[in-house]
Amino acid sequence: MIKYFMRRTIYKEFDKESQDMLLQLNSKQHIIEILCFMFWAVAFIFPYIPVFIIDVCEDIELSMTTQIAIIAFMLICMAGLLVSMKVFKRAMFGFSQLLAERIYFLVCTTKGKAICKNELKIINQANEKLYAFIATQMCRGYCYSICFEICKALKKGCIEFLAIKKFSPHDDEEDDGKDFTMHVLYVNNGWAFDTYSSRQYPIEKLHEIYKAKIYKSFSFDEISSKSYEEFREEQEPELAKWSIDNDCSMFWKGDKEET
Repeated sequence: MIKYFMRRTIYKEFDKESQDMLLQLNSKQHIIEILCFMFWAVAFIFPYIPVFIIDVCEDIELSMTTQIAIIAFMLICMAGLLVSMKVFKRAMFGFSQLLAERIYFLVCTTKGKAICKNELKIINQANEKLYAFIATQMCRGYCYSICFEICKALKKGCIEFLAIKKFSPHDDEEDDGKDFTMHVLYVNNGWAFDTYSSRQYPIEKLHEIYKAKIYKSFSFDEISSKSYEEFREEQEPELAKWSIDNDCSMFWKGDKEET
């Protein structure tokens, strides 16, 4: 039911194939965000609970004073919520967003074998900015550099370059006509961390979701002595040629990324 709703709203501009991909990658994040924003809807319903109890429990006789007190309580709560919504609207929704980010990180991002919780601690100690990007789902659009830095921080695993099926909206004015776009994963223990969804999947599962064409993997030993800029300059020409041959967009040069 929820996924049907998402197809008709959030992803209505995409074709069915793209919707199927996006739902597998992002549905949990959207569900968590919706539930966190619904907290305020529950808060608005709360003042009506005493009135509901009075209506249901008809056998309970309440004095006029008690009934007036209940109604006054309801009105005060409603007034307080309305004022809070007007004055602290940005803060309230900001809190909901922060809560959703934290829940998603703990429930989804940390689950998997590519990056375990202890390894996330190592990343935090080695590179706080990198950890913050992962913990707040801000790594989308930076797959090349994020995966490179994860591999360097953990000193193991590899980064995998692959062409993934595009899921651009029908009316995307920046569409270059190619069916695939280049993406990068951090791979370890047969699992992959995906910057687009900020989640971990068995590598075969992610290949299936993305309908991927694999280009090449680079182990930690192959990148350990290089900076990100050196690695990019070294690999970009060959990757650009492969992308042209495989109907794939590639936004690495100049660090313009779209994945």
